[in-house]
Amino acid sequence: MLQPLVQKRVLLVTLAVCFLVVTGLMFYSSQEREKEIWLERAFKFVLYPFQKAIHAVTTFVTDSWTTINELGALQRENDEMRKRLSELATELSQLEQLRAENERLRELLQFKAASTLELIPVEVVARNPRNTSDTITIDKGSNFGLTRNMPVITAEGLAGRLLRVEPFSSEVILLTDPRPGNSMSGVIERTRELVYIYGGGKKGTCLVKPSDLSVKLQTGDRILTSESSLFFPKNLVIGTLVEVYASEDGYEQYAYLEPATDFSRLEYLYVVKEK
Repeated sequence: MLQPLVQKRVLLVTLAVCFLVVTGLMFYSSQEREKEIWLERAFKFVLYPFQKAIHAVTTFVTDSWTTINELGALQRENDEMRKRLSELATELSQLEQLRAENERLRELLQFKAASTLELIPVEVVARNPRNTSDTITIDKGSNFGLTRNMPVITAEGLAGRLLRVEPFSSEVILLTDPRPGNSMSGVIERTRELVYIYGGGKKGTCLVKPSDLSVKLQTGDRILTSESSLFFPKNLVIGTLVEVYASEDGYEQYAYLEPATDFSRLEYLYVVKEK
């Protein structure tokens, strides 16, 4: 029982003596003197590694905290820059869309000014989602004097005709619609020979057949509307023959026509008010 108590007292006395010695040396070191005593030098020598370690730890913690703050600021700045870049990309996209739309409208205005036809500008407001028909809805109807079967064109060529007319909108049947009755006559620009055009060729094309066996179709032939067309003014571009086929004896021919108008990108069109 006594030995642990004695050891404890010895330890306390030793710590007290060390504390007094260290305190005395620190006080003594703080005084201005020309020379240091050997005990002071020994004290500094012993404490130097600890002071260096404490300084290193303090510097590391301070630098780490500064780095963390700087990283946080950089992250916030980076987030702001990303947000601004996203906003600029959106603005650039909108400007590009406006530029493209202005260019299309300029082309349409130039086409209308150069045309001898009476044209009514219209805009596509809906597309038929069914695969069995190719129709679109435009934003004008009988309120603008539109009537059934009026031709619908673009600056590139013929698009179709009015199928149904409502007071404030109309449905346009496109050249490629496969339903029976969607057909018309045309002429080969190269020879002025008569051909017949039907909707429902291969995907996105029309079927073309010659009016008689003497008419010879060639790949690359451009087809125009004819004078005998029931609804369409003459010499409107319909499209170009992209594939031509013939029977084994060479007498019968048929071809596929690619319309001059890109129906997948229709936005603005014209209705021809008079033939």
